[in-house]
Amino acid sequence: MELPIFAQQFVAHLQESGRKTSTITMYKHDLLKFFEWLSKYKTAIDGEIWGDLTREDYERYFTYLKEKKSSEANLKRVASHLNGLIKYYHLSNRIGTLKGTETRQRDLTTEDFITDEEAAALMASIQSDKGLTDTQLTIYPYLRYRNLSMVILMTEYGLTIDEVVSINMKDINFAQNTLTIVTDKNSRLIDLNPEDKKIIYKYVMDIPELNRPRDYSEDPLFISFHAKKLVYWYDYNIGKPKRISLKSIQRMIEKEVERSGLDHNVRPTHFRNSCILKKVKEGWSNDSLISYFGLTSRHALYRIKRYLKN
Repeated sequence: MELPIFAQQFVAHLQESGRKTSTITMYKHDLLKFFEWLSKYKTAIDGEIWGDLTREDYERYFTYLKEKKSSEANLKRVASHLNGLIKYYHLSNRIGTLKGTETRQRDLTTEDFITDEEAAALMASIQSDKGLTDTQLTIYPYLRYRNLSMVILMTEYGLTIDEVVSINMKDINFAQNTLTIVTDKNSRLIDLNPEDKKIIYKYVMDIPELNRPRDYSEDPLFISFHAKKLVYWYDYNIGKPKRISLKSIQRMIEKEVERSGLDHNVRPTHFRNSCILKKVKEGWSNDSLISYFGLTSRHALYRIKRYLKN
């Protein structure tokens, strides 16, 4: 099934607005899933039928997603994308703002963070051959500094996994030790520790020049690896290296955490939470924290502060 024409027009509007390719892809995915469901819920889909949907129709869709055990984060993202489509066609006054879930986020506990010692153990494990099979030992030298670079950006600078995926070569300035993080809602400049910069630079320079992402370009910084051929992927259809996927980073973190001996439940959110907590303890102001981490609301910050207070 393809997106209905009216939804394709909305996506084209997003592209013209300069939204990132990864963002456009996620919009398409979420909208397509909605219209696939709608094609079964309603007998046909066109602009007129869609425009006549009520809020209750959308609530039925979110009930369907909840029954499929969709996460709170996914529910909120889908609601945001559907709200974008509704707003584009000036239906917000009638439909209202979809929320996807009314569940209040629970308070944070020690299980939502990693300690400095745990982070150090993870870094040390990534740089070692600990627990690798013979096959993995032939592959891992190609991946060590890429994996280490991504984990450093999440643990030491609090980047989200989406932000790591979206970094392009033009965003990093190796000469000035800076990294620009660009999202749909804001951009921010981060100063990199020179030693961390060296690790990222080594990862890039170790890639053979033929497949290496080009300086100051839209080429992705972090690219996929072809394990069988022992080379980084190059997509000849678009003339640039193939960007690593979210799922690939998630699997990488799971494997590295398991290899390090840490709790298997450690996820990227633990890295970000811990980084924010560290800055709060250092006395950073709310405005500085919001700016540095690109927070779109103060809610996440207040959760951290409630944890610290309790």
